[in-house]
Amino acid sequence: MNFIETRGNDGQRPLEVNFSSAILAPMASFGGIYVPKTLPNLGLEFLKSHLDTSYQTLARDVLAAFEIDIEQDVIEEALDHYDYFDDPSNPAPLVRVYDDLFISELYHGPTRAFKDMALQPFGLLLSSLAQKRNENYLVLVATSGDTGPAALETFKNRKNVQVVCLYPDGGTSDVQRLQMVTEDAPNLKVIGIHGDFDF
Repeated sequence: MNFIETRGNDGQRPLEVNFSSAILAPMASFGGIYVPKTLPNLGLEFLKSHLDTSYQTLARDVLAAFEIDIEQDVIEEALDHYDYFDDPSNPAPLVRVYDDLFISELYHGPTRAFKDMALQPFGLLLSSLAQKRNENYLVLVATSGDTGPAALETFKNRKNVQVVCLYPDGGTSDVQRLQMVTEDAPNLKVIGIHGDFDF
């Protein structure tokens, strides 16, 4: 499946790109982003077949429906990162609060940030693309507290990827700051900035 731009094409970029190209250059023409050209039909049968499957199985089948250009073994290894959540079979549990109110808990990953849900598989995926293309990537992270620890965790010791993480010194919780400044992987650099997150 190919991806198209949300704000039209400026004539400088291709009219359509594959999934890995959209990941590596996510800014589209006129400040837009990339979205799937078409959406797969995830109908009632698809939903019924996943009522009792694991999150990893659901994610695998959704990615298959989008026909992304990432090798299956890389997808499998990336999805294995959910094994490091509190409950590997249910990394984002749906919890009943009242009879008619449920909450999806997204804090059961290694850094306790909701961003673990998206970022934990992503480090391996990006590193795999970098190695396949024989390229080196620098990821610049700006965080107010949640993104930094999750990004550092997923990218630590990944080949062909280096990360610089900026955070507002004194503007995060002590736990978040310690999660960042105690990372010791050689491909990570954490810098506290004098100023707030917007600065």
